[in-house]
Amino acid sequence: MAWSCFRRREFQILSPAQNVTLTNTGNATLTITSIGVTGTNSTDFSQTNTCGTSVAAGASCSISVTFKPTAKGIRTASVSITDNAAGSPQTVSLTGTGTVVSLSSTTLNFGSQKVGTTDGPLPVTMTNKGSTSLSITNVGITGKNAGDFVETNNCGTTLGAGKFCTINVTFTPHAKGSRSGTLSITDNGGGSPQTVSLSGTGT
Repeated sequence: MAWSCFRRREFQILSPAQNVTLTNTGNATLTITSIGVTGTNSTDFSQTNTCGTSVAAGASCSISVTFKPTAKGIRTASVSITDNAAGSPQTVSLTGTGTVVSLSSTTLNFGSQKVGTTDGPLPVTMTNKGSTSLSITNVGITGKNAGDFVETNNCGTTLGAGKFCTINVTFTPHAKGSRSGTLSITDNGGGSPQTVSLSGTGT
């Protein structure tokens, strides 16, 4: 039927719902026996629906799915709809990524800055919400205008459970116009690399 992909989500934090529409394209009433979540990580996903036990010919109903990861990494499951239509059960594939890493911001906009002068720093706080230490492999700047942005941090190579560190970013435009980059954090917290979009305008 479809594929629902949830973005990286913090461990044990509920995502906004994603919706799937079930439409009866036949000329007779669709009888629904059950709607549920199945698969390897089925407990990470929950569904509610407006379908009831039948859907009239030409009518539709909605299935809403939320994601609350119980572990880090890629999590998968399916919504399974058992009915009297050919090919039953109908399925919707679900995927999401659990992470123990929380960032205070996923975007930093420095606004307008004169070429050759420095703005900032602007901070990003990274928190380890897991129960074990987080290993940090690399913190750096990538992207089209990576040389316009500089980061400094006190994160080190490990971040204890429940601890946080700060990454400070400055912006020194080397040319006029829109400038962009990405703060990239490589770690073992799930969903790596964690990223923060960087932007500014040289004047």
